[in-house]
Amino acid sequence: MQYSLLDKYKMFALQHRKIVVFSLCILIFSVFIYCFNDGYSMRSENDEFSEIQSFIDEIREKDKSLNSKLEVDIVRKNVKGIDVSEFQRDIDWEKVKESGIDFVMIRCGFRSMVKGDIREDQKFRYNISEANRLGIPVGVYFYSTAINKKEALEEASYVINLISDYEITYPVAYDFEMFNENRTEGLNDKDINDNAIYFLDYIRSHGYHGMLYSNLRAINYHWDLEKFKGYPLWYAQYIDTSTYDDDYVMWQYADNGRVDGIVGNVDLNEGYYAYEVVK
Repeated sequence: MQYSLLDKYKMFALQHRKIVVFSLCILIFSVFIYCFNDGYSMRSENDEFSEIQSFIDEIREKDKSLNSKLEVDIVRKNVKGIDVSEFQRDIDWEKVKESGIDFVMIRCGFRSMVKGDIREDQKFRYNISEANRLGIPVGVYFYSTAINKKEALEEASYVINLISDYEITYPVAYDFEMFNENRTEGLNDKDINDNAIYFLDYIRSHGYHGMLYSNLRAINYHWDLEKFKGYPLWYAQYIDTSTYDDDYVMWQYADNGRVDGIVGNVDLNEGYYAYEVVK
């Protein structure tokens, strides 16, 4: 007697009832888990989006009155500058001005490399107050280790709140150097680029000029400069003659410079545009 395929299946099922029942239970349970996880994932994403959007709305409302009140002309001109932070300790700004420095980029703050908390540079208020008092044109930079857009927005908001009472004519620069290290380990380049643009867009929306800081390695391996159209580059390479052929408006060409009024080394910069207050 020949049996059909269906008959053979029925005979197998009868002979191996426990195996068949167990297999069906596993299949039903797997389908249930898949559906539950998919639904949970969608709910989590929606909750996360709502939380971030609420944070964005809150920040924007808080900062809505913090806009630069200066009208600034950007003039093609070669200028000499320095950038400083708490590492330069107490600076004699009178002597710095007398030395012929045309502008200064001051670190206003940073996000720590491990814990991720935001901290103000210990010498920021002193440095910027002195530079403003003496009429030395000022820009600022923030050292970021942001791992998402929420942190990038938090940093940008922190910066404009910190600088709102001072005269800022030069750009606000975004300085990110911790690629795949410490708290940024595993962070992909797309997110790093998006975070930087998010920071700079927020800075610009409050009337300040934005700028990206980078060295050659980061340009070659991490930054997608096509995304930064409209934002100038502050380029770092400690060498007598730059080997980077594309455009940049400021060149940090030495980290061992000497300037009257500063004890020890200081970064030296060459600018190709002057940012001047319109009188």
